[in-house]
Amino acid sequence: MVMATKEFSADKAKDFSDWYNKVIYAADLVDNRYNVQGFVVHKPWSMLAFRQIYRLFEAELEADGHLPALFPTVIPEENFEREKEHVEGFEPQVFWVTRAGAEDLKRHLALRPTSETAFYQMYSLWVNGKADLPLKMYQSCSVFRNEPETNPFMRGREFLWIEAHDCFAAQEEAMQQVKRDMAVCERVLSHELGLSFLFFERPAWDTFPGAETTFACDARLPDGKAFQIATTHFLGQKFAKAFGIRYSDDSGAEKFVFQTCFGIGVWRMMAAVVAVHGDNKGLMMPFSIAPVQAMAIPIAGKGVDSTRLLAKCREIKAVLEKAGIRASVDDSDKTPGYKYNYWEMKGVPIRIEVGEKELTAGTVTLARRDSRERVTVGADKVVAAVNELGFALLESMCERAANDLKSHILNVSTKKELAEALDAKNYARAFLCSTDKEGKECADFIQAETKGGKVRGTLFGGDEAVPRGAKCIHCGRPASAIVYIARQY
Repeated sequence: MVMATKEFSADKAKDFSDWYNKVIYAADLVDNRYNVQGFVVHKPWSMLAFRQIYRLFEAELEADGHLPALFPTVIPEENFEREKEHVEGFEPQVFWVTRAGAEDLKRHLALRPTSETAFYQMYSLWVNGKADLPLKMYQSCSVFRNEPETNPFMRGREFLWIEAHDCFAAQEEAMQQVKRDMAVCERVLSHELGLSFLFFERPAWDTFPGAETTFACDARLPDGKAFQIATTHFLGQKFAKAFGIRYSDDSGAEKFVFQTCFGIGVWRMMAAVVAVHGDNKGLMMPFSIAPVQAMAIPIAGKGVDSTRLLAKCREIKAVLEKAGIRASVDDSDKTPGYKYNYWEMKGVPIRIEVGEKELTAGTVTLARRDSRERVTVGADKVVAAVNELGFALLESMCERAANDLKSHILNVSTKKELAEALDAKNYARAFLCSTDKEGKECADFIQAETKGGKVRGTLFGGDEAVPRGAKCIHCGRPASAIVYIARQY
């Protein structure tokens, strides 16, 4: 096994930005030396984890009736122009292909910033009768946006994601799909990645371009900023009318479909995993997505036959792999202490130690990445022990993340309290006059007065009733909504 020497020294609590920008390179997740600004090379350790994240979401989508597809990377300009709000929302971020060889193209082609206008041009050809509905497809791909500022896994000019696009005969079916999308996020983000988040209905002035309503999944990073990692949108019939996606009902009448789209920010989820779970020793990978779930390390002392130790480690690796556990052996010539630190920095959930004592007793010693708790078990029990510790570690990660988020939501009733809450790296929970367009003026004032405190929206499904007599935190008029406010990435 080839091991690169990585220097890593940073304090996450004191300077999260410094810590983050050191750990992603120390752990060899990316290389930013590719000679096009804003585009990074994804190294094997991150791509192996990304493959697991994709696997989890794709399985959920297919269980929900979605089928995989792959649409072209380029989208003709006329597709964008069909939906006015959509083109206005995305045009500043679009990369355009205008030349092929020595010739200027007559039709400009966009590198997809998102694929509504690609999918829906084809959906208009595929939907004819009610029997064609619901139509539910997804693609796993990269998208391109000309972001002015970039940071690996947070904002980039090319990033990884999944997008699902659905058509229904009835509005109620579309809204049920939005709820199922949220349930997918809950199952994967919470139960597999150990992340805690808030699901918001965005205010009317902050919807996805072309959507009727946007619902967004926000995590909180250690610097207190909100970090959007997934969105699902009720599109209504806007795109259906723009692209002519309609069907003939049982009576022969033509009707436009109702649509939803679901954007799963796979790239940003990696940032959240790194940021939320990592510590001053490096990454802490959830057991479900770790490229290596268990690393066996031979501990050879003086006079010990290292060949026998290494053979035992390889035997354990084979047993674990047969049971479906991603395992490896560190057979490098580094010291055990170096190996411990290195694989902790890479975030491997379980370390397996095999020394002369274990070899003689027929045991192995397991160490958890988070608590560093060590337990010795019989070598014949290693599969069960690795699984048990791996899932216990994931459970602890879930609990820590949930407690951390809960402890950083503060109720505020004055502008002074709001500013103090945001400065202390919290979400602020406050009353607002409206989340319809008439409330935008208050939201804009709040954002300006708090140096970036943005109204994220109302908690979806939380049944947060506004008490009688509640007043808007900015204008003092009667409040109609309880909103959450945070600075954001």
